[in-house]
Amino acid sequence: MTVSRLDIVFVADARFEGGSSTALSVEMKAAARAGHDSGLLMVKGPIIGLPLPVHAEIRGHLDTGITMRLDPLQKVETRLVLLHHPGILMNPLQPRPLIDAEQIVVVLHHPAVDRAGTVQFELVCVVRNAVAAFGRPVLLAPVSAVVRESLPQRLPHGCRLMEKDWDNLIDLDCWLPRPPRPVGLPIRIGRHSRPHIQKWPDRLDDAQAAYPTDGKRYENRMLGGGSFLHDHYGEVPANWTLLPFRQDDVAGFLRGLDFYVYHHSDAWSEAFGRCILEALAVGLVTILPASFAPIFGDGALYGTPQEVKAIIDRHVADPRLYADQSERARRFAETRHGLGRFAERIAALLATGPERAGAVSAPPLMPPLPRRTVLFISSNGIGMGHLTQQMAIAERLPSDLTPVFATMSYALKVAVDAGYQVHFLPHHRAMEADPDDWSTVFAEELFELVRHVRPAVIAYDATPVYPAVAEVLALFPDIYSIWVRRPMWREVHRKFLDYHDTFDAVIERGELANEFDLGPTRPLQARSLVVPPVLHVDPVCRHDAATARRLLDLPAEGTAVLLQLGSGSNFDMSETRSAVISAVLAHRNAFVVELKSPIRNGGTDVAPGHERHFVREAFPAFRYSQAFDAAVSAAGYNSFHENVLGALPTLFVPNEAPEMDLQANRGLWAQLNGYGWMMRRDTDLPACRDFVDRLLDPWERSRVRARCGSIAWRNGAGLVAAFIADHARLVRSDRRPVEPE
Repeated sequence: MTVSRLDIVFVADARFEGGSSTALSVEMKAAARAGHDSGLLMVKGPIIGLPLPVHAEIRGHLDTGITMRLDPLQKVETRLVLLHHPGILMNPLQPRPLIDAEQIVVVLHHPAVDRAGTVQFELVCVVRNAVAAFGRPVLLAPVSAVVRESLPQRLPHGCRLMEKDWDNLIDLDCWLPRPPRPVGLPIRIGRHSRPHIQKWPDRLDDAQAAYPTDGKRYENRMLGGGSFLHDHYGEVPANWTLLPFRQDDVAGFLRGLDFYVYHHSDAWSEAFGRCILEALAVGLVTILPASFAPIFGDGALYGTPQEVKAIIDRHVADPRLYADQSERARRFAETRHGLGRFAERIAALLATGPERAGAVSAPPLMPPLPRRTVLFISSNGIGMGHLTQQMAIAERLPSDLTPVFATMSYALKVAVDAGYQVHFLPHHRAMEADPDDWSTVFAEELFELVRHVRPAVIAYDATPVYPAVAEVLALFPDIYSIWVRRPMWREVHRKFLDYHDTFDAVIERGELANEFDLGPTRPLQARSLVVPPVLHVDPVCRHDAATARRLLDLPAEGTAVLLQLGSGSNFDMSETRSAVISAVLAHRNAFVVELKSPIRNGGTDVAPGHERHFVREAFPAFRYSQAFDAAVSAAGYNSFHENVLGALPTLFVPNEAPEMDLQANRGLWAQLNGYGWMMRRDTDLPACRDFVDRLLDPWERSRVRARCGSIAWRNGAGLVAAFIADHARLVRSDRRPVEPE
C-alpha cells in the first residue's frame, strides 16, 4: 500500500458535542489557511455511550476537503499528530494506527482531577497508550491553567509538558460583534452550555442570584437548559427561558443578549470554557466565578452569584463602562485566541521537533482510501420495506464503501437488479423448519458470511433480533454494528428491546406521526440516534406526471388513482380492494392503477377487470407517483411517508394484523392533521364510496397537497449513510483488554 504524507494528523473522537470538538474544528480550518495538509483519524472512545453523529462542523470539513478522512489501514507519514482529549487514550487504540510521526502532542481538554478531588483520567494510562500507539514520547498540551494545575508534579515516563497552554482558538470572522445598542429593559442575560447539571449552580438560591428573578427588570435566556433543571431545582423562575442545546447560530443568540453570566457546580472544573470565549468574541460583558480569572483575565468580570446583580446594574447605569468592557472582551478574544495563533504554534513545534534520519521535505500524497464493505442484513416481514430502506441508505454511501446484502426477503431481485451482491437467508417459516434447528443453521451461515465478507460495519434492519444475530456479533467485536429499526412498535415486540445494547448503535428512522407513537421504543429514543424519515427516492427525483404516465402506458387524461394495499398475506384486503375499485370506477373520469409487488401474491397479481382498471409493474414505485392524482394505500412506513412527503392525497387503509406496526396511528395522525384520510377495514368498509368520493373531490385534494407540501423535511437516508461512513474507518478505544476469568 502506498504511504500517505501529510503535515498534520488529527486523532479525535469527533462525536463530542461541546467545546473540544469545536476547538478541533477551528484548528482544522486554521491548518488549511496556514497551508498545512491535514487528515482526521476518528476514534470511538469510551466516554460517549450514545450513538452521536460526527460534530456538524467537522463533518463539513470532511465534506469540503478542509481535512481528509483517514483509514486505520493507511500507512501515513506526518510531521505532527495532534490527539485531542485524553479520554480517547484511557484504553489502547485498536487497531494500532500505522502512522509514523515526528512529534506526538496530546491536547488535554479536561483536568485530570476535578474540584471535588475525583480523578477524571489516569495520566499514566493516557501517556502509556499514546506511546504504544505511535512509538514516540509525547508532549502534553493542557488547554488552560486549570488543566495544568490538575496534573501531578511528577509526570509519567514517556512525556513532557509544554511550556505554554494550548489555548482554544476562535475565528472572529464567524463571531461578529454585538451591535452597539444601549441596554434597555428588560436586561437580557444569557448563557450557553451543554445540558449537564454540573454546568449549573448546585443550589437554587445561587442560581436565582446569578440569573435574577425580577421579571420586570431581567430576562434570562438559557441555551442548553431543559427539564433537568426542573428536576434539580424543583422550580424554574418564570423569567427563565429554557432553550434546547444547539450548535447552529449560537453567534446570533449571543448577539441578542446584553450580559453573559456563567456559574456552575462547586464540584465542576471547567477545563477552559469554549462557550465563554464565544461570548467574549461577540463583545458581551461576561460575568464569571473567580476561578476563571487565570484563563480569561481582563476579558471578563468576576464575582459570586450574589454579586452578579450589582455588577450588571453598575454597567447598565454607566454606558461608557459597559462599552469599554465590551471592547475589552472582543480584543481579548482576538489577541489571545485569534485563528492566526495556530500557524505560530505549529511553526514553533515543527522547529523544535526531532530530526529524523533521512527525512526529506516531500509534497503531500494522499492515495485513495482502502475499500471497505458494509453488510446490510434484513428480515423478511410480509413485504420489502426493510430491504428498500437499506437500498436507500446503500445508494447514498460514498463510492469507497461496498454494500453487500444478506436478506430474508423474497424481493431480493430488486437488489440484484440494482447491481448489488446479495445473499439469501431463508426464514424458518418459508421452509417450514423447526425454529431451534433453523436458528442453529442461521447462526452458522451468518458466521461464515461475515467471515467471508469481513465488513467494517454491519447494518441490521428488522424488528425482531434473532439470537443468532447477537451470537455472531459477539464473535466479531471489532465490527461496528448498527440496528436500524422503525418506530410504531406494538407491545408484542417489546421483548426484542432486550437486544438494544447488543449493537454499538441504534438508529431509529424518523416518524412523521411520532406524537402518536405509543410503542415500547418511544422511551428509548433518547438512547438512539433518531433521524428524519427515510425515503428510497427523494420527492424531487420523481418523474414528472406526463413522463410517468407515458412510462407506465397510462391515459394522459383522467383522474388516476393508485391502489396499493399490500400483499394481503397476513391481513385480507380482498373485499377492500373490490370496494375501492368499484367506488373509483363509479366516477366516469377516473381510473385505477394497481402496481404489482416484486413479491408475487395472488391478491396483487390479478388481471384487470375493467377498461379503466390497469395493472402495472414499476420499482421503485414512488419514482412514478406523480402519474397519480390520488392513492388508496396501506399505512406501512414506506408508503405512508412517501405519499405524505410526496404530497399525494391518500386514503390510508391500515394493515392491523397483530404483528404489524401501529399503522392505524399513522392514518389517524394524517387525518387529524389534514395530510390524508383513514378508512379501517373492519369498521369503515360500508362507507367506502363516501371515502372515495371525498378523495376524488378536487378541492379536498388541493388542500391536502398544500398541507403536505409545507412539511419541512430532510431525507434521513443520507444521515444514516454518513453515520455508516464515519464508523467504517474507526480506531476504537472503547474496550479494555480482555481480563482472564
